[in-house]
Amino acid sequence: MALPSRARSARLLVVTLVSVSLVTITIDYRQGDEGPLASLGDAALTVISPLQEAVSKVTKPIGNFFSTLVRLPSIRHDEQELRARVAELESQIATSTDGSARLSELEALLGLRGSLGEDIATTGAQVIANGVSNFEWTITIDKGSSDGIGVDMPVVAAAGLVGRVTRVAPDSAVVQLIIDPDSFVAGRLDVSRTTGLVSGEGERELRMNLVPTATEVKPGEQIVTAGYRIPGVAEGVFPAGILIGSVSRVLPNEADLEKFITIRPAVDFSTLDVVLVVLSDGSG
Repeated sequence: MALPSRARSARLLVVTLVSVSLVTITIDYRQGDEGPLASLGDAALTVISPLQEAVSKVTKPIGNFFSTLVRLPSIRHDEQELRARVAELESQIATSTDGSARLSELEALLGLRGSLGEDIATTGAQVIANGVSNFEWTITIDKGSSDGIGVDMPVVAAAGLVGRVTRVAPDSAVVQLIIDPDSFVAGRLDVSRTTGLVSGEGERELRMNLVPTATEVKPGEQIVTAGYRIPGVAEGVFPAGILIGSVSRVLPNEADLEKFITIRPAVDFSTLDVVLVVLSDGSG
C-alpha cells in the first residue's frame, strides 16, 4: 500500500509545480518588465554578461584567425591584382613622361630647324647605336646616302651641336661627336665675339684654343659655331650660331700667348635620341 500512496504524492507534486509555473508565466507576461521574473532575469544577466565577455575575448581572436586562414587565398589573389595594377599605372606614367619628353625634344628640333633659315635643307634621324670607345666617340643614325646624307654634313640636336657625318651607308650613317679627340670646330665666344678652335677631349670637357690672353672670358659664357672652315683642321662646315657649350674654366696658357678654356658641352651625348642632319648650307 505504500507504493500507490507515493505515486499519488508524486503526481500531485508535479501537477502543483506545473500549475504554479503556468500561473507565474501568465502573471509575468501580463505585467511585462514589472513581472516577478524580470528581476530574476536582470540578476542572471548581470552575472552572465561578464562571463560572456570573457569567453568572447578568448574565442573571437581564434575565430578571426581561422576566418583569415579560410580567406587567405582570396587575400593573396587581391594583393597580386593590386600589385599588377600598380605596375601597370607606373608603366603608364613612365610612358607618358617619356612621350612628353620626346615631344618637347621634337618641338625644340622644329624650332631649331626654323632658326637655320629656309635655304638650309635638313632631315631628322633617329639614333640607333652609340659607338663610344677609347678610340672614337660616335653615334649611328638610321638614315644614310639614300636619304641624301653625305660625309662631313653637320649634325645638331635640340640642345646644340652634335658633330659631323664621317661614314655613310645606304640606310645609316656614323656621326663623329664633337667630344671625339679628332674633332675640331671653329667656335666663337658669345660676348666678345672672339673666335677660337674647339677640340674634343673624350670623357673630359671640350677645350678651346687660339683665344688671345687679352680677351675677357668668364665662366658661363656661351660658345657657338663660327660658321666657317679652318682649312686642314676643321673640315666640316657648320652653320653659324649653333650652341656648342658654355665656359667652365679659364686659365692662362703656359706660354701666355693664349687662354686655356674648358667648355661644358650643351648636349648630353648619353641620352641622344633624335637629331637633325644639315643636308646643305644654302649656298648651292
